[in-house]
Amino acid sequence: MHITLQRRHVDELNSMLADIEANRIWHTELDDDRDLTTVLLRADAVEDLADKIAEKFESIDRFRLVLVAAEATRPALPEPPKAEVTPAEDEADEEAPKQKPRLMPRVAREELYEKVAAGGKPDALFFFMTALATIVAAVGLLRDSPAIIIGAMVIAPLLGPNMALALATTLGDTKLIKRGLTCASTGAALAIALSAGIGVALGVAPDDAPEIASRTSIRVSDIALAIASGAAGAIALTTGAPAALVGVMVAVALLPPTVTAGLLLGGGHPMEALGSLGLVLVNVASVNLAATFVFLSQGVRPDQWWKQGKAKQAARRAILIWAGILAAIVTIIIFSPSASKSSTEPGEPPAEIDQ
Repeated sequence: MHITLQRRHVDELNSMLADIEANRIWHTELDDDRDLTTVLLRADAVEDLADKIAEKFESIDRFRLVLVAAEATRPALPEPPKAEVTPAEDEADEEAPKQKPRLMPRVAREELYEKVAAGGKPDALFFFMTALATIVAAVGLLRDSPAIIIGAMVIAPLLGPNMALALATTLGDTKLIKRGLTCASTGAALAIALSAGIGVALGVAPDDAPEIASRTSIRVSDIALAIASGAAGAIALTTGAPAALVGVMVAVALLPPTVTAGLLLGGGHPMEALGSLGLVLVNVASVNLAATFVFLSQGVRPDQWWKQGKAKQAARRAILIWAGILAAIVTIIIFSPSASKSSTEPGEPPAEIDQ
């Protein structure tokens, strides 16, 4: 953690750092009456200290706080001590807001936000990679090749927009919500338009390949895959784990059914395409629902207390929307007259019908 501050405020900062070992704090005098303080911290201790420092000094001119990830250090940083609360302290803190325990250690909110926001930008690179992934996925579906489909998932940039949308609703960030929705919807529109063109050119039909036929209906396994993908993506981002492979898993849940919908729509099979679009919607709802629950369980919240009420309302509203969409579509599937027809797994012979 790098803190740039006017020199006359350094003593106040040092008092806030009193619990940190002296060999993990460095001071560098700058040439314009400022001091650069560098503090080495465990990742899960950064957010609370950063919030306190920002709250105290953010209104002061020329204040700046920068977070930089350190790969390793020797000697190793000490493990965080387990807090022991005495009965007297517990009674004294009864009226103070209590922080909910986290599911597991996580990176600071600012680091998480920058990672997610960077992956949810609807820029030229996002559209270019989405177009390439769509073409590769269409080839894999038409050739009935799981290997090619997985290759398409590797280059599909679909983790960012959905994690941005889930994080934005958790924080009540309207700007990021709009960006995530824009990125996700325009990316899906591009994939459908491009694959529809391929469908028109090749006259794609549902029975052209099992990989296509398997994505025209919704099964419980599809919902389980999407929920696991969304939860894994959020856990990878909050803990700082590599999210590239998790992004492949999210893309598996989202891109193939989207491309299938476009191929069938272009091939003149709107009802089957509608089934694929239903699968896309269920997967999007499942991914975002799972990711939102993980962000909430990890204690992700706005930095200012007055924003937390708005964030809670946004998170509740998002959970109700995604859960409502999921429940409505599943109900339609269960009670649909064609449910029994689509219940057979691809590759299995249909049940015999009495003549």
